Amino acid sequence: MASGPIASVVIPTYNRAELVLRAVASVQRQSLGDWELLLVDDASTDDTKARIEELGDPRIQYVRRDINGGVAAAQNTGLDRAAGRFVLFLHSDDELMPEFLRRLTEVLDNAPPAIGGIEAGLEVVESESTARRRPYLEGADDRALLAFQSGVHISTLLLRRELAADVRFDESLRTVEDRDFCIRLLRRTTLVFEVDPLVRIHRSATGLSALGRAPAYEYLLDKYHDDIVATPAIHASWWFGIARAYARVGELGRARASMQRAVRVNPSRVRRWPLFAASYLGDRAFSGALCAYRVTARITRRRGS
Repeated sequence: MASGPIASVVIPTYNRAELVLRAVASVQRQSLGDWELLLVDDASTDDTKARIEELGDPRIQYVRRDINGGVAAAQNTGLDRAAGRFVLFLHSDDELMPEFLRRLTEVLDNAPPAIGGIEAGLEVVESESTARRRPYLEGADDRALLAFQSGVHISTLLLRRELAADVRFDESLRTVEDRDFCIRLLRRTTLVFEVDPLVRIHRSATGLSALGRAPAYEYLLDKYHDDIVATPAIHASWWFGIARAYARVGELGRARASMQRAVRVNPSRVRRWPLFAASYLGDRAFSGALCAYRVTARITRRRGS
């Protein structure tokens, strides 16, 4: 019986026929050639299938889902079909540097079984700037992720396939599924890190929408309830994040109620008191207070950088 490839790359996509080709090409350019790519089409209505088939690469499997289930469901679909020793979930708007698979699989091949994965550094490309960053999860644990003290980006992680299959993605989530996955991942295993930027992350208007993020945060607050409420500052920060997420999509009534809960849970965060007061004065006053808060926060970050 033939053995499987060293690495499986899962790319979920939905109506991104042109954009996803950049991610696919970055896999084809890998210096390690022993890989398979599972392109999971989450019920697209464009010509994704035709464009992938035109590539004529036998290492690429086009997998179509008949019903759109979101990124988590698409990633699980690819994971269920993966045959590699290691697996990577690459977002359709990201790219791998040519040495990603070779360097990271070598580390995991020589690591003890207790090491479940490796995370690489990244290059973040925005409209007017490019920045290099160390691995997001370096020095983090599940508590840091629950407190939003650490970033998460699934495209930077190469994992042992059996471990990823045990953790899986929560298909109830249509956003922030990567943070939820990594919380549970860090409770199961230890990671190692490669600080060189071997993944290029693109942040632009083509990125996934923040719509639905507030209900997702509420879902996770319930899912990790006991861990979150054990620390009032963290509990309040969740309600504050929920408030801001509702405000971004114009749900000001829910945003105001969430802001009130944030301050009641942890009244010691005095910077939020003006928002708390404004939440009782109607949508216009509350919206203006949020804008002022965002401006002040940006200025504070710039002075601290």
